[in-house]
Amino acid sequence: MLLQLLANGLVNGCLYAILAVGFGLIYNTTRTLHIAHGGVFTAGAYTCYLFLIVMGSPLWTAVSLTVLLSAMLGVGMELFVYAPLGRRHGSALVAFLSSLGLYVALINIIALLFDNDTKVLRPGIEKIFVFGPVILTSIQLIQLVVAFILLPSFVLFLRHTIWGKVIRAVRDNQTLASVLGINVAKVRIGIFALGSAMAGLAGMLKAFDVGMDPQVGMPALLAAAVALIVGGVGTFEGPVVGGFLLGFLQSLMVWKFSARWTDAVTFAVLILVLLFRPTGIAGRRPEETEA
Repeated sequence: MLLQLLANGLVNGCLYAILAVGFGLIYNTTRTLHIAHGGVFTAGAYTCYLFLIVMGSPLWTAVSLTVLLSAMLGVGMELFVYAPLGRRHGSALVAFLSSLGLYVALINIIALLFDNDTKVLRPGIEKIFVFGPVILTSIQLIQLVVAFILLPSFVLFLRHTIWGKVIRAVRDNQTLASVLGINVAKVRIGIFALGSAMAGLAGMLKAFDVGMDPQVGMPALLAAAVALIVGGVGTFEGPVVGGFLLGFLQSLMVWKFSARWTDAVTFAVLILVLLFRPTGIAGRRPEETEA
């Protein structure tokens, strides 16, 4: 029983980590509290539903178009909302409220087009695989494979490529990066595209596993935000640590108590981290950074 719950926690942690990495990429580099990231998560699930179920497209076509359109949705938010606000020197509060408005508008459009009923991407019984006492479905195995390929690749991309160095430079100091000749506007577009593609991918994987409705975005976003803070704001690896930690802790809570307490343990972990390790698990303290 415990091993099964830990395996479920690993699967959930994969989704949390993918979503949190995209959210953290956008927040760490642009300092925009991108609440609409949860809307992109939901839109990714419904975009795949549109192509795969409604239009009958092949699976890989639906998946590819979902990731592409999710990236384009994030770019559109940057070009038509956040960038104009930045040129007008809008405050962080204005950007936050604008992002919240984007989320609400997007969710209502989805509900209007697809109604509020739960939708599934793969009706019927999933094929299962048995590993001793652990049983996983084919979709859960795919989630594990995607996460274990995507997350290390993302970290290597940031550490060992020119674009990764540029992104880290913009994260550390946008003004200095601009002075050194980096086109910050183009970097921001690329960041929103990459982060939103991850959100759409996570939403699609979640929908394949348990289905979706228009309200799935906000709980997922809150989990991603907690994973970012717990893992370490300002780091790109921290959300991965935070995402897997939340997945495991929630599964242990289900084992010992009830699934109703999963949200409670999520925010209890957040409070404990803020009290005893404000920089997060993978974050550096000021004296460590100076060293």
